[in-house]
Amino acid sequence: MRRLVLVLLVSLLAGFAYGQGTQADSLVRLTVIDFMTALQTGDGLVASDLFSIQALDQVDLMLVSVKQNIDNDPEAAMQRLSSVGYIIELEAAEDWEIKEYLSATLSLPMMTARYAPYELDIVSVSVDNRDAMVDMIFRTASGVEIPQQSVLIYEDDRWLITSFMGITAFP
Repeated sequence: MRRLVLVLLVSLLAGFAYGQGTQADSLVRLTVIDFMTALQTGDGLVASDLFSIQALDQVDLMLVSVKQNIDNDPEAAMQRLSSVGYIIELEAAEDWEIKEYLSATLSLPMMTARYAPYELDIVSVSVDNRDAMVDMIFRTASGVEIPQQSVLIYEDDRWLITSFMGITAFP
């Protein structure tokens, strides 16, 4: 009898662990798909909301550089920002918060153009506790395939993007 109870308990725990893994796999896939869709449609608000703290730290370094350029030569910095598609006044750029800058950046037509030509195919998802690795293929209309990996982390009760096909390589 004890053995039967032990076997049932182990089976239940194994089933629960599998169910949690399957749910995590699905949530990771949904996050990657939502992120790609936001990039392709220029929805910087949604895309920026899916950045992990680690990814935001990288963006913060870029924002510090932008603000230093503004401090050093406001006219040239604003001209450069305007030339790549930002629509912002000097005072607002000087006060940019990280999420505002990121959202504006991910909404730029050049960012949309970077991701729009691709169809995303998620090949596999590997979840290890609070980390996930996603093997993907970006496919062009002509059939060219570009293998990529994305890294996600589970923070604030959701899966967030840490790295994704050149996402922190901003103009």
